[in-house]
Amino acid sequence: MAKNYSELSKAIIEQLGGPENISRIFHCATRLRTSLVNQSIADLEAIKAINGVMGVVEAPGGVQVIIGNDVSKVFDAAIEQYPTLEQGTNTDENLDQEKTSTNVFNRILDILSSLIGPAIPLIMVSGLLTAILTILTRWAGLSDTSSTYTILNVAANAAMYFLPIFIAYTASKKFGTNTMLSLFVGALMIHPSIVGLSELGSFVTLFGLPVKTADYTSTLIPIVLTIWALKYVEKLSEKLIPDSIKFVFRPLISVLIILPIALCVTGPIGSYIGDLLNLVMTSINNVAPWATILIVGALAPLLVLTGMHFALIPLVITEFATVGYDNMLFVAFIGMNFSQFGVALAAFLKTKNPNLKELAGSCALTAFLAGVTEPTLYGICLRMKKPLYATWIACIVNAIFCAIFRVKVFSFGAPSFFTMPIFMNPDGSMSNFWFAIVATVITIVVSFVSTWILGFDDSVYGTSEK
Repeated sequence: MAKNYSELSKAIIEQLGGPENISRIFHCATRLRTSLVNQSIADLEAIKAINGVMGVVEAPGGVQVIIGNDVSKVFDAAIEQYPTLEQGTNTDENLDQEKTSTNVFNRILDILSSLIGPAIPLIMVSGLLTAILTILTRWAGLSDTSSTYTILNVAANAAMYFLPIFIAYTASKKFGTNTMLSLFVGALMIHPSIVGLSELGSFVTLFGLPVKTADYTSTLIPIVLTIWALKYVEKLSEKLIPDSIKFVFRPLISVLIILPIALCVTGPIGSYIGDLLNLVMTSINNVAPWATILIVGALAPLLVLTGMHFALIPLVITEFATVGYDNMLFVAFIGMNFSQFGVALAAFLKTKNPNLKELAGSCALTAFLAGVTEPTLYGICLRMKKPLYATWIACIVNAIFCAIFRVKVFSFGAPSFFTMPIFMNPDGSMSNFWFAIVATVITIVVSFVSTWILGFDDSVYGTSEK
């Protein structure tokens, strides 16, 4: 029977404390993410009991409701019923309450998930296009001097190149700045003439102020710091410029103030932070290249459960921009993503409970084809516990294998059946790709066998209503 998304969204919103208690709402691939004015009045147990909800996570400054593949439909239904949610109901008072409701680290995670989450699908598309180009040039005879190659290559690189502009947009929503002005600042920082200043030396001047020359394309931290600063610049311009002439002069004053801040302060600071992250990763890879994959692989389920994997995205973006590959997060997620396929497949074949069988079949396809793990993780692993142990075992085994054979990801993307070309080395070597295939098979087998042997209690899914 078709789901009633209006009733589902209404039930969730009511148990969250009503639309007036929601300061911000958006969604990712499987989760309805909210920031709440007063988190204490949200009834999490009641939300978990709603038919159609797979789980609930108390997130930094709010609540994440695990819906699964239908999350966008639930979100649209919520916006249709409560139009005020689309623009958000944040006020300075509400934001202050949000800030005091969680610690600094959780607030950072909340900011990263809000800023990066909406951009990840587009970045992954670019990564997949890069992988497709590798296939076309290697096996389909596409010339790298052809116009077709040039156009596809631009599309493949556009998301990363223009990343500061995309992040400027999401940052404007998060920090409450003027969106068009934020996009202007993002475009300014990656303008070819600004990038080209590096030919004049490490530093140039702006009104006598030192400007560190840097290439801000494909960077994340500089634009985040800059848009955060823009929030306070706009507040200052509002105080300085009267309403009668605000239409032109407030943007002008904001630009004149944020320009030296961006190029002399926040941009260079962000650049130095990125250089430091790169230095740390390079040092670790030079001394113990197996260390990062072992650590991240062993912690992968915990990272996804808590949303902490978003904290690693800036580091991964830095890796792709500097060394051209990732040997940490996405490699570890071979274990995370394909283990959820093995777990769901084992549950599907072993259970006699029709409710679990229906859920497991859907979860298995989602994890295998798209690399989306939350439906299995929350709908099966957390509810029955023992499949979570099987997930952990498979993730650790994958991490050990990938550490031994130094598996890398050469294009930004979550491992899945359709994204396996991300493991193809652009230099033409196929060994990394085949090692990734072997790691995938090992992960599926280990997670399947572990789930089957450990068993599970499927009574938590009740009995068939038919």
